[in-house]
Amino acid sequence: MHSFTLGLFTLVSAVVAASAKTIVITVGGNTTNDATTVFQPNVVVADKGDTVLFNFTNGNHTATQSTFAAPCTPIHDTDIAINGFDSSFRDAGKEQAITTLPVTIDNPNQTVWFYDFTTCAQGGVGAINLNKSSTETIDGFQRNAERLNATSTGSKPTTTNDATHISARGIIALALTFIALVISL
Repeated sequence: MHSFTLGLFTLVSAVVAASAKTIVITVGGNTTNDATTVFQPNVVVADKGDTVLFNFTNGNHTATQSTFAAPCTPIHDTDIAINGFDSSFRDAGKEQAITTLPVTIDNPNQTVWFYDFTTCAQGGVGAINLNKSSTETIDGFQRNAERLNATSTGSKPTTTNDATHISARGIIALALTFIALVISL
């Protein structure tokens, strides 16, 4: 019975993984000094089971989950019951390895706010699954980041709902992560 349950779980997991998509957010790929472009795109839409892949390509940046009210503070520091994602600093580019951080979406109805520690005070923020009927917007999140950290860039963030799909190397990394998860069960 145990092997049947494990086999069924593996089959269901494979079907879910096959239907889920990977949405890439490039971190540090901008070539300007505009901190609001550190995440490209800075707003994405993801379904349940999708993976948002933060792809660190240049500079020393983070992708850290936060709250709308405290945009430059790790979410765990404002609510100890939540263990949000935090990539820590990823020094990429300039002959350093390009690294990634996969984040699987469990609840597509909940906005996930995130920031880069290096550029947050200048508006280096983003969101997954913005609630269009909420007063909490990406522009407001950016203003909070700048205001609460005593800076202002005077520029508007670029927002988009377009998603970039993962490269072959990213698919391999995702597959290896999935295999490791299944083996650990």
